[in-house]
Amino acid sequence: MADTATQTQDAPVLSVRGLSKAFAGKTVVQNVSFDLRPGEALALVGENGAGKSTTKNMLCGLLKPTKGEIFVEGQSVEKVDRTEHGISAVHQELSLFGSLTVAENICVSDLPGSTARIDWKKSHEIAREQLDVLGMAIDPRALVETLGAGHQQVVEIAKALLHADKVLILDEPTTSLTAIERKKLFEIVDVLKARGLAIVFISHFMEEIYRVCDSFIVLRDGQQVGQGKLADVSQRNLEEMMVGRTMEDAQLDLSAHDEDEVLRVEGLSNADFDDVSFSVRKGEILGISGLMGAGRTELAEAIFGLRPASGHVWVNGCDLAPTSVARMKQSGVCYVPEDRRRNGMFLNRPVRENLSAAHLLAFVTRKLRGFGFKGEKSHAAKIVDEMNIAVPHVENQIGDLSGGNQQKALLGRWLAMDPQILILDEPTKGVDIGAKFDIHQAIVDLAAQGRSVVIVSSDLPELMHTTHRMLVMRKGRIAGEFDRADYDSVKIISMAASEGKGDST
Repeated sequence: MADTATQTQDAPVLSVRGLSKAFAGKTVVQNVSFDLRPGEALALVGENGAGKSTTKNMLCGLLKPTKGEIFVEGQSVEKVDRTEHGISAVHQELSLFGSLTVAENICVSDLPGSTARIDWKKSHEIAREQLDVLGMAIDPRALVETLGAGHQQVVEIAKALLHADKVLILDEPTTSLTAIERKKLFEIVDVLKARGLAIVFISHFMEEIYRVCDSFIVLRDGQQVGQGKLADVSQRNLEEMMVGRTMEDAQLDLSAHDEDEVLRVEGLSNADFDDVSFSVRKGEILGISGLMGAGRTELAEAIFGLRPASGHVWVNGCDLAPTSVARMKQSGVCYVPEDRRRNGMFLNRPVRENLSAAHLLAFVTRKLRGFGFKGEKSHAAKIVDEMNIAVPHVENQIGDLSGGNQQKALLGRWLAMDPQILILDEPTKGVDIGAKFDIHQAIVDLAAQGRSVVIVSSDLPELMHTTHRMLVMRKGRIAGEFDRADYDSVKIISMAASEGKGDST
C-alpha cells in the first residue's frame, strides 16, 4: 500500500464536480466527482467500456465535458488545454517519434531557441534535468527507437513532466513492461509523489493499484459506483464494485480430462528454444509459464507453423513436421496471438469481416459476375451472441471495441471452426476483470467439451487458476512441470528465474 504520509497538504490540487460526457445524445460518463491532493495517487478503475478513457480525456483536455467543472487549486479550468494548468497525461499508446532523439521527444512541444535556430544544447540540458528527476541515466542524444519499452515509458513521462507540475495521469503504464521495468516505474511514481505531484493511475492490475495508490474511484457503465481509501477496501470488494457481482461466482470448476494424447511435441528446437518436448491430453488445459525472454511465444508460434523449427509435432497420432499454418488448421489446431491488435485483427475493418477471416472460403459463393458472400453476416451475429461481445452492430469497426471485446471476438473467430486444440498466447492481456472471467470460463467450458487448450501466459495467478498442469520455461528450455495439486507460486517463480532445475514436487 502506498504511504499517504507523502500527502503534505489538505487542500485539493484537483477537484472534479459532476463531470459528464455525451456523444450524439448518449451519455457515456455521468456525474463523476472527486478531490485529489498533492502527493496523492488516485486509482481510476473499472471494466473496459466503464468510462475511464473518456474521463481521462476530459481531465487532460482531449475532450470537453458536456457538464460539470474541473478546478485546479480552486480555480475553474475553462480552457481545453490543461497543460497550462499543470495537468498532463501519459497515454496507453505512447506518442514518441522513434527516429528522433530522447531530447527532441521530451522538448518536442516547446523546443528552446528561436524559429531560425534551435538551441540543441539547451534541449539536452532540459532533457537531462527531467531524466535526473526520474533517476534515469538515459542519453538525451540516443534515438528513441533504440530504447527498450521501459526506457521509452520513462521518456514519455519526462516529456509529460515538462507541463505536469501539479497532476500527472498514467494510463495503463505497465502493459508492455517487464517485471523489473515495472518495479522501476513504481519507484519513479514514489519519487514524483514525494515531490508533491498528484497522480491519476489507470490500471487493470490490482497488485499495481494497491502498490501505487492511496485512494480510488470506481466507474461502471459510466457511473461512479465507489470511492474511498484503498486501505479501507479489500481487493475482492474492489473487484466486485467494478463488475457489479460477487466474485464467488468466478470460481472455476475444472473437470477431469481424458488420458488420450492429442498433441505431442518432440525435440522442437530453433534459435529461441532448444529440445522442447511435452504432450497434451484430450480435455486438458496446459499452462506454459516463464519469464519474458524464456521462449514461450516463440515456441507457440513454431508449433502452429509461424516459425521454422526442427523436431516433431504430432496431432492425433500424425506427424505434421515441418509444421505449417495450413496443415495445423486442417488438423483442428488454432492459435490466438499475444498482440491481437498487430497480429490478430484488421482494426479498420468491420467486426463481421474479422469474425470470418480465418475461414473465408466457407462464405464465398460463385456468381456469374464474380464472387459474393452468403451467410457471413448471420455467422458474425451468432458469434457476437455466443461470446457476449458488446458491439452495437457487426458492421462497426473492430478497432473501436474495448480490449476485452476484441479478445472475445478473436477467440470466437477460431471457435467457429470447431478446433480440437487451441493455443492461446496471453489470452487476457489488457482486458478488464469482467472480460477476464468470461474468457476463463469459456476456456474451462471448452475443456469440458473435450477440447484441449494450451495457455501461454506471464500472469501466474491466471495459469494457477485455469490449468490442470503447468510447464515452466527458462532460457528456451523446459525447466520443470507442476500438476495442479502441487501448484506453489514461490516454487514456480524460483524455477523460472533460478539457474538450477528446481523441484516440481
